[in-house]
Amino acid sequence: MTKYEFLDRMKNENINLAEYIVVVDSLTDEPFVLGCYKENNTWKIYETKERSGHFIIDEVQDENIAFDELYELVKLQEKYIKNRKN
Repeated sequence: MTKYEFLDRMKNENINLAEYIVVVDSLTDEPFVLGCYKENNTWKIYETKERSGHFIIDEVQDENIAFDELYELVKLQEKYIKNRKN
């Protein structure tokens, strides 16, 4: 899916990520971020640590693949949060 399709899905599905936030179009070292940004024609999917720093989960050339992967990560995090509450 494209970035705009991803953002629409996030809004329409009302996904609850608790303390996590989703950032697209930039890299940040803020805590609890799942994100994706483009650098030198490569899409980078990343996650930040609780205290500081980030790590790249994957690097792909295709926007659709990048946002499909980010969506899957978001859904996994949402599932983890739901299970944690039970």
